[in-house]
Amino acid sequence: MAEVSLSASIRSNLVSLQQTSKSLETTTSRLATGKKVASAVDNPTNYFAAQNYNDRADGLSARLDGMSESVQQVKAADNGITNIRGFLSQMKGVVNDALSNTDSDERAALGKQFNELIVQIRDMAKDSSYGGINLLTENASKTVEFNEKIGESTLTLQGFNLSAADGTIGTDGEIEASGVTGGDYTGYALSFDVNEAEVVGIKSYGIDATGATGHEVDWGADTYKDDLAEVVKQIEGMESALKTQSSKLANNLAIITQRQDFTNEAINILTEGADNLTLADLNEEGANLLALQTSSSLGVQSLSLASQQSQNVLRIIG
Repeated sequence: MAEVSLSASIRSNLVSLQQTSKSLETTTSRLATGKKVASAVDNPTNYFAAQNYNDRADGLSARLDGMSESVQQVKAADNGITNIRGFLSQMKGVVNDALSNTDSDERAALGKQFNELIVQIRDMAKDSSYGGINLLTENASKTVEFNEKIGESTLTLQGFNLSAADGTIGTDGEIEASGVTGGDYTGYALSFDVNEAEVVGIKSYGIDATGATGHEVDWGADTYKDDLAEVVKQIEGMESALKTQSSKLANNLAIITQRQDFTNEAINILTEGADNLTLADLNEEGANLLALQTSSSLGVQSLSLASQQSQNVLRIIG
């Protein structure tokens, strides 16, 4: 088959029309997808740079869930400490009532109330968990990840052990179980695994028949004033220890919330950077579309005019 020979003017207009058509296709695709770089073919440098930014943003976004969980765990622990300190204040009031009471039976009755508060504190500490983590009773250590890469940027939440004698109050008002892990008190102990020698405890009400342990205080004994004054000091020591732990929790909470704000802003920066490399300017593309449509119409008219020259030759021959 013989090739068709086109005149220079027709070929020039045809090439121009083809280029306009290709530009129209590119522009309509950008308007449809909203992207000027939709694949590596469009612009390899921008495409892979944007992909890297988006991957980092996705990794940081995943860390936000872990931070949110850690915030709730700290809040749960702090809520427990706050209410436990309220119970300690009640305990101090009970002891002060006993100190001003000369009736041994009434003091013994107050001692039973005291032991009930010990059990309530123990149970409240056990209930201060969130998401399977209890920073009050399990010596839990929780690592909070901030960076998209594991281990690059972290914060360790160190819990402690707040425990009391296992068991309940007996019919005589004493705590039925003896022994506290890490402490020298039957009734109640606050211990820190980070420093096992640092143990703060409160003696419970009871009568130690053997005198071997010295873990209980006989509120009805003649020496009750000296003994209960010592219990007040123990309660104050516990309050001070809990205040220290509460301060640590508050500091950790402030760090995590600050990192949450930082991470959210970092995600926005990375996402915006990726968008700057790949997104199309829709206003510009809309203007391009209008101009290309006009150019296409003019190209068709020009091609028509160019073909008329050949038609004139046919008229002359005819």
